[in-house]
Amino acid sequence: MWICRYFIEFVIFSFMGWIWETVFCTLCNKKWQSRGFLFGPVCPIYGVGAIGGFALVDILDLNNFPPLEWWHVIIIGFFGSAVLEYSTSLLLEKLFHAYWWDYSDFPLNIHGRISFFTSLGFSLAGLLVVYVLYPFCGWLFGSVSGEFIELTALIFASALAVDLALTVSSLSDIIYKMQHIDENVNERMTELVDAMYKNTSYISRSVISRIKGVRFKKIEQSNLFKNLIEKIRK
Repeated sequence: MWICRYFIEFVIFSFMGWIWETVFCTLCNKKWQSRGFLFGPVCPIYGVGAIGGFALVDILDLNNFPPLEWWHVIIIGFFGSAVLEYSTSLLLEKLFHAYWWDYSDFPLNIHGRISFFTSLGFSLAGLLVVYVLYPFCGWLFGSVSGEFIELTALIFASALAVDLALTVSSLSDIIYKMQHIDENVNERMTELVDAMYKNTSYISRSVISRIKGVRFKKIEQSNLFKNLIEKIRK
């Protein structure tokens, strides 16, 4: 049951993250910006971050640890979000040769994958997750039946699986086409360079043949130039 609950929360927070990023980027760029890696309205990285926070609180509760202080949440959220963002960005770039965010223009960034201020923002959002959303989700799931939770998780899993399959298929097709285009360009450029070298060689031979046919007058009186001309004519 707890797996179904975590999965539903993952989808819900992925959707909320998509809303936040889409609205924010649309306002900043003054044009529609649909964010996220998948076709559907979800940003899985937000779901993973939220579920990580929920799981940490649950583990502490089960082992009778004292509740987290607010500064604990900020520190954990800061470094946890930094590790999650950096690893996710690196993984997506390795798999699809593309990136979905770039913090290169932000101060105190690392390879454009993470930055101090964005990680700080996520750490502050962790306060909202731990002290507001976690208790609300506990109340929400406690008020519905287990069958409803399982059915909802199954529906969400089916929709997400279809979305993931379509996204990966589309990206793989795009990568194949880009590689094919790159191969064609390299082939054409190789042919062009070879043609240039052939033409250059022809021009060089033509110039040398013309030099050999020139009859030097006064210059031939100099031994230095005479030797040079003889070498060229040979």
